[in-house]
Amino acid sequence: MNGTNKTTVGVVFGIALAYAALSLVLTIMEILDGGPVSIYLFAPHGGELGIDLSQVAGIDRIVELYAGFVALFGDDKMISLVIVLLGFVMSAVGMMTPWSMSVRSDTNPAEYLWVKRPGSVVRGLGAPWGLIGTCWDKSKPLAIVPIVLLPFYAVWSVMITVFMLLPFLVMKAVIGSKVRSAARREQNSGAGSAVCPKCKRNFSSPKVRCKCGLILDYPVPNEYGYKVHTCENGHDIPCTHGMRRELVTVCPFCEQEIETREAVPISIALVGAQGAGKTTLMLAAVGTISQVARTRDVAVDAATSGVDRNAVAAKDVVARTASGELDSECLFLRSRDMSDRELIFNDISGTEFEPKEGKTLFQEYYRYSDGIVFAFDPIALENGRGSSPMDVFESFHSTFNQINGVGPGAVSRIPFAVVATHNDVLSPSLASSDVRKFLMDNGQGGFVRVLESVFSDVRYFAATSTGDDCKSAAVPFWWIVGKTDQELASKVPVLSV
Repeated sequence: MNGTNKTTVGVVFGIALAYAALSLVLTIMEILDGGPVSIYLFAPHGGELGIDLSQVAGIDRIVELYAGFVALFGDDKMISLVIVLLGFVMSAVGMMTPWSMSVRSDTNPAEYLWVKRPGSVVRGLGAPWGLIGTCWDKSKPLAIVPIVLLPFYAVWSVMITVFMLLPFLVMKAVIGSKVRSAARREQNSGAGSAVCPKCKRNFSSPKVRCKCGLILDYPVPNEYGYKVHTCENGHDIPCTHGMRRELVTVCPFCEQEIETREAVPISIALVGAQGAGKTTLMLAAVGTISQVARTRDVAVDAATSGVDRNAVAAKDVVARTASGELDSECLFLRSRDMSDRELIFNDISGTEFEPKEGKTLFQEYYRYSDGIVFAFDPIALENGRGSSPMDVFESFHSTFNQINGVGPGAVSRIPFAVVATHNDVLSPSLASSDVRKFLMDNGQGGFVRVLESVFSDVRYFAATSTGDDCKSAAVPFWWIVGKTDQELASKVPVLSV
């Protein structure tokens, strides 16, 4: 048991056993003085320290039955003392049995809070009867033994249960209040959901791996603790916001280690043909976002190598993206006056948008993407090289609908940014306001009409991704961020730079 549980059990059991022990002492003293076998409750009454329960209406019959049972073993004073003491000991031992004390969980390898475990009232107040529960759990026929011995300890168990009632309920209320208070604070500071950059699934929270290897539910103030959770091997795991940053988090689906840092995720998917410049566009955007963020006292930390400083510095000579499923690229932003954010970029090879049979669907992130950046090369379009925007969009949209389980005519509200890349080498260069017309003039009127019929929020951009001045590359990404997270967009004002 952890410290909280030990304290709780110690207070509840300690009060009940101490009071019952005083009653036992009075009972033994009366027997030694030659009085009849009875049960004496420790309480001042009529100038005496104890109350003979055989004189209390409603209880007298039970005590008489108990005295009659003791009398079956003879009138010897020592025999009576042994039987009375044995009954008390059996009740006390029952309180220490696994049935009474266990705080193990069947679904999460962490200790429950003793007063918050399932059936806590029955298990807590029924602790003096723990011999029956423990034997029943091990083998139902074995439970016959403590049932047969019930006359020895039934009266003492009833007494201890009564003595436990008030301290148990008080401790249950105190612990419950602490859990609720901590949970309210958690709601005001916790992140919404998390995303696995490896299997691409999103979830309400990750799991954590203890230093002993056990994988536990994400620790938040609940029935397992309000400050710490304790694994079944006795290791404490903090469960309050800010204290969990150093925990090893794992995806609940693929169980691979991931970084979440309690940050609010913003997921952006990149779509485009081979050579459209998606990766360079992403790196140029990351570079601009990082520069602006640092001028506003927002720390930027790349959790994956694909968007770190070295990758951004080499954006002009980036290698062609490998085909197949790739890990997401993750960028964390942190400020003292703003909860952490995680920008997640899903960039895959343009080969995945080429029409082909038996295509493997791995774009799970289409279920929860906060926006789509669709990149096309205007030079390639003018020259008729490669897949057209319409070809790429049809392939993308088919996958998008399958992942989301909707029909081809369904309208999505996800912000959709269409970006003309390589604007620095296009002559004449395009303004963002010219991109839609450029597409229409180059045979992509069908693409524009279909796109705008199935996505309700479409905007067109022209971007420069190479060289030193790449602010325009960040604009479509930050337009999406502004649609999703106005606080972050205002804190890092990329669009106004």
